[in-house]
Formats: sequence, structure tokens, C-alpha cells
Amino acid sequence: MKTLGEKFRILRQKKGVNQKAMADLLEISIPAYSKLETSITDPNFSRINQIAEVHKLTLRELLDVGEEGVSEQTQLIEQLKQKISELESTVIRLQGKVIDLYDQDDKRNNR
Repeated sequence: MKTLGEKFRILRQKKGVNQKAMADLLEISIPAYSKLETSITDPNFSRINQIAEVHKLTLRELLDVGEEGVSEQTQLIEQLKQKISELESTVIRLQGKVIDLYDQDDKRNNR
């Protein structure tokens, strides 16, 4: 899981701006912004919100930045769970058919 600082750096780089430009957008000093990116300073909620707004993101989208691999893995896990569930249903249905056939054969043999 990436730190908020790493997420801020990724977003800044995607925007194609340097730390000075980001600091100017946030109306803070360059060292203050640098400390956010390097996780020396923990941002408060209003600063996180401000950074999300600068990048036109929701807080949820901001927190997901750089975690795409995790999202893909979660999506794959859900797909696999769904497939397992479908296969289990097929197995149960086939077991029922085997039992029915066994019962039919047993009835014929007992006549």
C-alpha cells in the first residue's frame, strides 16, 4: 500500500508539474509540499481534500491512486469466486442426476 506522499508524487508527475508548481497551487511553500510527498509531514484532512480538488478527484479516487494493481487483483478474485460458485452449482446438479440414475437402476433391479 502506497503512502499518501507517494500518491501525491504520482499525481503531481501525472499532471506534469514540479513541486514548486504544486506548492503554488496549494498556496504553501516548496519545502512544506516536499515534506508532504516524502511523508515527513502527515497532511491534515483539509490538506488532503485540497490536493484532491487540485487534481479534480474525489477523496476515494485520491486514496486509490497507485493502487491499480490491488484493484485488478480484487476484481480477479471476485471473478474467480463467481466461477467457483458456478462450478459448485454444476457439481451439485450433476450429483443430483447421478443419485436419480442410481435410484432408477436400484428400482429396476428390485423388480
